Amino acid sequence: MLKHIQIIAIILSLCIGCTAESEIDIKASIDKYQLANEIYAKITKEHFFQNQAIENINAGLGIALIKQLDSQKIYFTKDEILYFTNKFQSSSDDVEVSASYELINLYYNRLIEATAHQIQVIQKKDFDFEKQEDILIENELQEFRRTKIELRSTWEKLAKNDVLTSILTEKSEDEAIELIDKRYRNRLRRISQRNEEDVFSIVMNNLTGLFDPHSSYLSPKSAEDFEMNMSLNLEGIGALLTTEDDYPIIVSVVPGGPAEKSGKIGPDDKIVKVKQIEESYVDSVDVVGWRIDEVVQLIRGKAGTQLELEIIPANTEDLSDRKWVLLTREKVKLEEQAAKSLIVNVPNNNSNLKIGIIDLPAFYIDFNAWRDRDPNYRSSSKDVEDILKKFNKEGVDAVIVDLRGNSGGSLYEANKLTGLFVSAGPTLQVKESDGDIRPWGDARASQVWKRPMAVMIDRYSASASEIFAGAIQDYQRGLVFGHQSFGKGTVQKLDDLTSGQLKLTESKFYRVTGSGMQNKGVQPDITLPATWDIEKVGESSLDNALPWDQIRPTQFRKFKLDRGIIDQLRLSHAERSLNNPDLQYILDIRKRYDEQQEKVSLSINIDTRRAEKLDRQNWMLKTENKRRLAKGLDIFESYEKLKEFDKDKKDTDIDIENDYLLNEGALILSDYIYLNTNLLLLEAA
Repeated sequence: MLKHIQIIAIILSLCIGCTAESEIDIKASIDKYQLANEIYAKITKEHFFQNQAIENINAGLGIALIKQLDSQKIYFTKDEILYFTNKFQSSSDDVEVSASYELINLYYNRLIEATAHQIQVIQKKDFDFEKQEDILIENELQEFRRTKIELRSTWEKLAKNDVLTSILTEKSEDEAIELIDKRYRNRLRRISQRNEEDVFSIVMNNLTGLFDPHSSYLSPKSAEDFEMNMSLNLEGIGALLTTEDDYPIIVSVVPGGPAEKSGKIGPDDKIVKVKQIEESYVDSVDVVGWRIDEVVQLIRGKAGTQLELEIIPANTEDLSDRKWVLLTREKVKLEEQAAKSLIVNVPNNNSNLKIGIIDLPAFYIDFNAWRDRDPNYRSSSKDVEDILKKFNKEGVDAVIVDLRGNSGGSLYEANKLTGLFVSAGPTLQVKESDGDIRPWGDARASQVWKRPMAVMIDRYSASASEIFAGAIQDYQRGLVFGHQSFGKGTVQKLDDLTSGQLKLTESKFYRVTGSGMQNKGVQPDITLPATWDIEKVGESSLDNALPWDQIRPTQFRKFKLDRGIIDQLRLSHAERSLNNPDLQYILDIRKRYDEQQEKVSLSINIDTRRAEKLDRQNWMLKTENKRRLAKGLDIFESYEKLKEFDKDKKDTDIDIENDYLLNEGALILSDYIYLNTNLLLLEAA
């Protein structure tokens, strides 16, 4: 620790008031040059697009690095961008390692310079928060600055905004300055710890990312962490993290883990603080600016211990909007990922239907028990089969398989689960890099459920979820409603390297109709409203995502379902939405979201920001109370009461009453059964 403090002190003494291009100068060793060429040779020969090297790979590498390092266009000048662009474009090397290292070194030193300058700025404590000024937040509208003077002006505005954002979380100006000062010094500490492996990983992951977003280089340490995460042998909160703009970001949550079970943490949430719930340690730690491995180590811990995370929810309008989430660390067990079920009564003309809900968070299987031929091994298909048999006994009329948030898992299980609804037949087609196409399915499947069904998906339904939903749709076995799925239609493998591992895309999977899943996903028969723009996530939002394509269809037997009434179902859904307070609530939120997306600048005037925050809180209170009044519920007297209510809400069980989209899905399925008066048992034609 003393060493780190000394390094920071030296950096500060060198950087404050001067340029910093010479302080950090990490060089690539001969081994790294050789490893870079090994990775490039391997990925060009074994990637799905076999033997298709990218034209001018180095030009693409330079653009990708600049975009990652300076997406906000606040560290590099126009002349520096021109210099490196020309250098990468004119390179004749297989992989331009030298220029990549030079660019990253410049970035580190510029970041040090910027941070040191920002420390100076906030320590002066002479911010004028009454001044009418703003900062541009739409990167596409910005150009790279011409001079260092312009860069410094931007750094100063960003520092002012950081302090102001902290003040808006009910801190005094001195408290806010102290917090941001610590945050900036954490950033300096993080930079001082960078080493050759860090730099090499940045270069190689930008290189592999040119082929597709799921191919990547894993350093020896990253490969070890990847294996541990895949085996679920860690005790913690069950979340995958990365960093973005100094903030630790939730990438995904593990089904059945503490984060997922809380119902209060999801993808793209930012972590601001971590607080250990122990008698000996009660202070919270601000982790903005920390190395991601340090944040992970802080969050991990012994099962049964507790911690609190201060979260900035995804898609929030203001970074000062925070919430604390209490979590108990635990080792994620297979049974906690298990399918859950509920039977509900849904109106159908003048009677009620019994509709069974199956919530499936992941496609799981206990491979060890399965390999040992244990007849009692757990898997998603076995658990769902047991639920379906129970539904049959209890006279359930129809089933909804809820795959929202299900990011996939075992393809074997996707096949097995499909077989429970369609019997034997192909589930998907797999195309290898050599062009070979093979159908996949369960030849021994036996249809357990023969009554009507539907599948519910959203933008986070991916991979195995898409295979199942696509097969149900293609076989015309049931309805699919919700949102367009993620669109990940590729399969990766891990190859050992001289040092580390290479994860590369080796095949693509297709629907039985021949339509590709890649980039397009599954389009629902009936699209339900979303509170945000789903195009912001998903495969289509990723750089260099492989394109959609199609192959020849394979043979399969469709069910005799009348899909001609889909338009009638859409019309009924639209009419019901007009008078449904819950669906109107979702539409109101989406309208507000779209309006906020039009903003291209952020005010750093304190009165303006406080007014915006008050307006946002009043809008949330008004919108929620409008919904509650329409439903005959008690209204909230204040935003504080609403916030307290939300704090107490949990999402651990199926709750169709408060799950507005699931409730609407059940009504859509009920409408479908009503319009198909002869819809009893469904078997393949």
